[in-house]
Amino acid sequence: MLSFKFKVMRKNRKYGFSLTLALIMTLATIASCNNDNCSGNGSAIPLAGFYNGDKQVSIASLTVYGIGALNDSVIIDKTSASSVYLPLRLSSTNCQFVFNYNTEDVKNDTLTLGYDAIPYFESHECGAMYNFRISSMEHTSNVIDSVKIPDPMITNADVVSIKIYVR
Repeated sequence: MLSFKFKVMRKNRKYGFSLTLALIMTLATIASCNNDNCSGNGSAIPLAGFYNGDKQVSIASLTVYGIGALNDSVIIDKTSASSVYLPLRLSSTNCQFVFNYNTEDVKNDTLTLGYDAIPYFESHECGAMYNFRISSMEHTSNVIDSVKIPDPMITNADVVSIKIYVR
């Protein structure tokens, strides 16, 4: 019985050293894998800004949600906003967004974006992501006067990529 315990303790000590060494190597690997060299956010999400002429404006009590997304996802709800991120789906080539102004006398507007998802490898530290190229755009004109897309390539740069001009 004593010799059996001694053999088990020897094996445990051997595995304990191996386990400790593996743990140290794992922690060193995790510590060396960081994204400090990555700029901006990791996702390409279009930022839509609201404008009246050249001036960016805020819309009071705005609700924005996506049509056809799971449970028609609400992006913002009854919030004053001068801009809003409009997430695009990888599983589709178009998305529709409803702009509800939460007043009885003003009808909702809908913005439809057609796009292509383009895989993009940023770097070893940052990994892969998707950029989007806007190929088409339609909107209703209740409050929205016009929509301009300065650059159809949507990247992870934190800039207004869709300018929505309101009346």
